[in-house]
Amino acid sequence: MSNSEFDYIVVGAGSAGCVVANRLSADGQTRVLLLEAGPSHNSVILKMPAALGLPLESTRFNWGFKSEPEPGLNGNRSDQHRGRVLGGSSSINGMVFVRGNPLDFDSWAEASLPNWSYSHCLPYFKKMETFEGGADKFRGGTGPLHVHKCKADNPLYQAFLGAGQDYGLRLNADQNGERQEGVNVAQASTYKGERWSTARGYLDSARERNNLVVKSGAFVTGLVFSGKTAVGVKYEINGVEQVAHVTREVILSAGAFGSPQLLLLAGIGDQKELKGLGIDVRHHLPGVGKGLQDHVAVAIQYSTPKQGVSPTRELSPLGRLFVGARWLATHGGLGGSNYFEVGAFFRGNDNVEYTNLQHEFFPMVGEFYRGKARITPGFQYFTSVMRPASRGSVTLASKDPKAAPVIRLNFLTAPGDLEQLREGLRKTREMIAQRSWDELRGEEISPGKHIQSDAELEQWIRNNAGTGYHACATCRMGVDEMSVVDQDGRVYGVENLRVVDASVFPALTTGNTNAPTIMLAEKLSDHILGKMAAPMNVSAFREAVAPSVQKLDMPAGMPH
Repeated sequence: MSNSEFDYIVVGAGSAGCVVANRLSADGQTRVLLLEAGPSHNSVILKMPAALGLPLESTRFNWGFKSEPEPGLNGNRSDQHRGRVLGGSSSINGMVFVRGNPLDFDSWAEASLPNWSYSHCLPYFKKMETFEGGADKFRGGTGPLHVHKCKADNPLYQAFLGAGQDYGLRLNADQNGERQEGVNVAQASTYKGERWSTARGYLDSARERNNLVVKSGAFVTGLVFSGKTAVGVKYEINGVEQVAHVTREVILSAGAFGSPQLLLLAGIGDQKELKGLGIDVRHHLPGVGKGLQDHVAVAIQYSTPKQGVSPTRELSPLGRLFVGARWLATHGGLGGSNYFEVGAFFRGNDNVEYTNLQHEFFPMVGEFYRGKARITPGFQYFTSVMRPASRGSVTLASKDPKAAPVIRLNFLTAPGDLEQLREGLRKTREMIAQRSWDELRGEEISPGKHIQSDAELEQWIRNNAGTGYHACATCRMGVDEMSVVDQDGRVYGVENLRVVDASVFPALTTGNTNAPTIMLAEKLSDHILGKMAAPMNVSAFREAVAPSVQKLDMPAGMPH
C-alpha cells in the first residue's frame, strides 16, 4: 500500500477513536490511519488530575463550543467543552468513571437493538478496565483503562456519605458493579496520581506499530466518496490539504458534535436543510444531528463554618504552587485528586423504574480552576436529571468545515424535566439537613433558603441550570426513520462508512458518559472485525435494582 492508502481511517483520536485505532491495528497487519485535529496529550496540565480546569481555558486542547441561547434556560448559553487533543474529552474531562445503569442497556436492546443488552455490554466493560479493587463477576482486572477508587477522606466527603445514609440511601461499595443505586465513594480514570485517558491507555502502547499511523494537528475537511461509497478523507496539516484513501472503511469518531457535522458536510442528512446550505444531497437521512441528548444539571451551594475543611487555601496562587510542586515530586496530595470523590444515584419518587437523579459533589463553592478563581469554603451538590425528555440538535452554520456546528440543547423544554430537577433539589435539601452535616453545614448560598415555592424554584433553575457535558445520540443507532446507523454503527444508505462514538447512543446512560463510550468503542471494534464476545449471565441483576432505601451494615470506618 502507498503512504496515503489504508485499510481503515479513523477520524478523531478521542475517547472512542483511540480504542478503535488500537484494536483494529492489533494484528500488526491491518493498516490504520488515525487523524486528530488537536495536539499531543503529553502536557503536564493534562496529566495532573487537580489541574482539570486549566485545559478548558483555551482552544489549545478544547474545541470550546457554545450552545445557542436556550429557550428553557431563559436565553442562557452553555459552554460545550470538547477535547481537541489526543485522547479527546478523556484528556480534559473530570475523570469520573461511571458505567451507567444496566437497565440503560437493556432498554437499548428492547428498542430493536438486541446485541446491546447489559449481558452483551458487560464483557466489554470488563475488557476495557483494570479496576483497582480487583476483578470479579462485574469488574475487569487486565484492561487498558485504569480505574481508581477515590480516597474520600476529607470531612466534607465523609459528611456527604453519612448524610446520604441518614436520609436512607444505601452505602454502595461499587456503583459500577452489581447495583448502581445509593451513595458512593467515586471512581476515577486515574492511575498512580495521573489522569488515565484513552490516549494513555490505548494509544501510547500502540504507537510503535508499523501498521498504525497517528497524525495530530490534522483537521479533517471532508469525506471522499465514489457514488455512495466512502473511499477516503480530506484533511489539512499546517494549511496544506492532503487526501488519504481507504480500502475498507472510514470510521467517524469525532464525537456527538463532530460526527454529525462531517456527515452533513458530506451531503448525508435532511435533504431540505442540506439544499438550503447549498450542499449536494448524497443521501437523505433526516436523523443526522437530531435527537441530541444531554444531562441538565444545577448546583446547590452551602458555606461551611469550619475552617480548613475546604481546600481553598491550597488553591490560592501560592497554594497552587505547593500543590503542583508536591504532585510533580510524588504524584500525591491534592494534585492527584479530581475533587469529585463522592457521589450518589437516587430516585426522585417511587414511580420511576430505577434511579433518575445523580449527585456529583464538590468540596468548595465557586469555580476553583480559573485564573480569577472565585472560591470560598463550602460545598456544592450538582443534581442532574438522568433521563431527560428534552431533545436538541446539531446543524451546520454553513458549508465551511471550519465553522463551528450550531448546537441547540433545548434543556427543560419537554414536559417532566423541570419537575424532576425540582424534585431532585428538594430531596437534596433534605439530605443536607441530615445530622451528618450538622457540624459542617453553614448557610445555603444558592438558591438560598428564601427560594421555596415551585414557581421560585422554577425561575432559579431556569436561570442557573446548565450542561453535564454528556452530549450524545446525534447519530443514533436504531431501526426507525430517524436512526442514522444500524446496531453495528454502519451509516444507513452509504457504504464503507461507520460511526463509533457517543453520537450513536440510542439514549443517555445514567451518569457520566465517558466509560460507556469507551465500552461502545471496544464492542464496535469487535463488530468491525467480525467477532463478538459471548453475552454474560446477569439474570439475577433485576433483583438487585429493586427499590431500596434501607440502610446496610456499614464497613468499619465509614460514617453512619
